[in-house]
Amino acid sequence: MRRWLTYCSLLAAVALLAFFVVETRRLAELAGRFEADARQARREAAQARAAADAADAAAAARAAEPAPAEDAGTIARLEAEVAASQAQLQAMSDTLKARAEEMERAAEAAKQRAKKSLAPMPEGVRTCLRTLQGCLRIEGFAGDRFLSARLLDDEGLHEVEMLHSHADGLGTTFVHAARMVAELDRGTGRFVLRFFEGQRSTDGELTPLPEEGWPIVFEPVDGRLFEERLPFLVRAVGAYAPEPTPGHQRAKTDVDASTQRQWLDRFDQLLAQAGTKELLRVTRFRGMQDGCFLTVELVGTDKMFRVLSTAYCAQLGVEVDRQAGVVSLLLKDGVLHRGGVESTITGEGYRMLLPDVTPKQATDAMFGMVVTK
Repeated sequence: MRRWLTYCSLLAAVALLAFFVVETRRLAELAGRFEADARQARREAAQARAAADAADAAAAARAAEPAPAEDAGTIARLEAEVAASQAQLQAMSDTLKARAEEMERAAEAAKQRAKKSLAPMPEGVRTCLRTLQGCLRIEGFAGDRFLSARLLDDEGLHEVEMLHSHADGLGTTFVHAARMVAELDRGTGRFVLRFFEGQRSTDGELTPLPEEGWPIVFEPVDGRLFEERLPFLVRAVGAYAPEPTPGHQRAKTDVDASTQRQWLDRFDQLLAQAGTKELLRVTRFRGMQDGCFLTVELVGTDKMFRVLSTAYCAQLGVEVDRQAGVVSLLLKDGVLHRGGVESTITGEGYRMLLPDVTPKQATDAMFGMVVTK
């Protein structure tokens, strides 16, 4: 019995020892595998760190390397374009600023001109212009009209505006000048208005006045009339021609300048109330005979003194028809210009009706020097 127990115990001990040996070997193998896996992981980690370090070094090297020549050229071109755009924008800004300042200055100047234009003309200047225009009309130049001026001194008239009608009656020039002087040649009877520092407008075209002045010439004129009425404005040179000697040939029908002015004034009074569509005006005549005026110039204008018609005739009379109560201007032997058309006035005569004038008014205005029909 004891031997069997001993045998069983020994057998159990051998079995237990065998189990421990097998289990120890399994654990050793497992530990070996774990160690191998750890070493492999450490190697892979080291390789990864080395690769990352190499990549960082390569990136740093590439960043430190200079850009290729093509990229440098592109960058330079773009920088130049940016600089040019900035310069262009700055130039545009400067131009707009200058234009705005110029517009402000122009607006202020226009405001000042408008303010000045609304100011009343000095009475002395107004009288001078009225007298000058009257002298020109007496001498037969009715198409010119002064609009304004601002100052009269030793240098002439300042800030002058004038409408000048052309000799053919078909055009008008507007003149604006900083200064105007009046020049008279006594010997030739040549009267010149000379305008400085401004511009003139003809048919919508603006032309600056020349440095030496732009002249408007009136000739011949009675220089004594201008000197007598405008001594403060007219700059006269030369000497008047001597008075005609007793042997001088002169038509008996001719009248002197003083008589001519008186009759022209009477015509102005008569025709001012005529009621015609055109404003008629006798601007010049040479003599008188048998109740008629000889070698006459007649001008018709609108209310702006623009010439609409002109007539030149050998004889003109104020004709009254007392029975019919009609008054007319009777023109003989000449030509009539109207609307660009020239018509002949025969010896039989051409009549211009004065609808608002009665025979009595005509007789009184002309001191009885009328023609009865």
